[in-house]
Amino acid sequence: MASKIVPTQSKGIYDCRVLSNDEVARGIFLMRLHAPEIAARVQPGQFVNVKTQPHEADEIIPLLRRPFSVCQVDRTAGWISVLWKNVGPGTRMLSRHSIDTVLNIIGPLGKGFELPQKDAAVALVAGGLGIAPMPILAAALRERRVNFTLLLGARTAAELWGKEELQRFGAPIKIATDDGSAGQRGFVTELLQNWIKENDPHASRVYSCGPMPMLERVAALCVAANVHAEVAVETVMGCGFGICMGCPIEPRAGVELFGRYYLACLDGPVFCADDIRYEFTSH
Repeated sequence: MASKIVPTQSKGIYDCRVLSNDEVARGIFLMRLHAPEIAARVQPGQFVNVKTQPHEADEIIPLLRRPFSVCQVDRTAGWISVLWKNVGPGTRMLSRHSIDTVLNIIGPLGKGFELPQKDAAVALVAGGLGIAPMPILAAALRERRVNFTLLLGARTAAELWGKEELQRFGAPIKIATDDGSAGQRGFVTELLQNWIKENDPHASRVYSCGPMPMLERVAALCVAANVHAEVAVETVMGCGFGICMGCPIEPRAGVELFGRYYLACLDGPVFCADDIRYEFTSH
């Protein structure tokens, strides 16, 4: 039951009913929402902005919406899912939303991933909650009959989600955790470094999402090897469509040469890996 309030050609504001809201890893939740209008149009890498609903016990009422990558989509059944971590007052409110709660959502928003030709060698590289946009991307790649490898990283096995969900696509999966509790001990970028060595750089593409230091390392590895890479940045996006100007990302060419900052919500959240500076974020 999603009722359209203010539709536009590319995005709309909808009341969306919660279908499920389950803890799938330590402190990490997967929320499924009935949102047929968004499900019909969303592309891999795009996001939605969710207005959290306070409860009587909440002392702090967040003013800004929370942006979440669309994780999964079923266009026929009309639902999407978002993955989120319980880290503050806004997300703590989300953890209390049970089935049939109605949330106000804007979407789909932003620029997503550019899908490759089917003869490309593709790696999906996710660190921590950066796994969020990978299931919808993996599904789109499988529809195009593109072969890909999944490289997943997390701090520890307890905070790792996505292996079971992504296994159904039949792609190879390699895992790295900081403490070695799952897969290889170390960083997911070490897995990427090995993957790059094993594939033809001119026919390779990398799609990545995760913390900025990880994305910076992904960009450095891919630029050095002449591999095309796209990164989805994780940052606060208050309005979601460029009005608040609160999500600036500095162009690699510099603001003076480029003429302005990128806005993650409009120019991204997906960027070519060598187009942005990673030491600069909006928060």
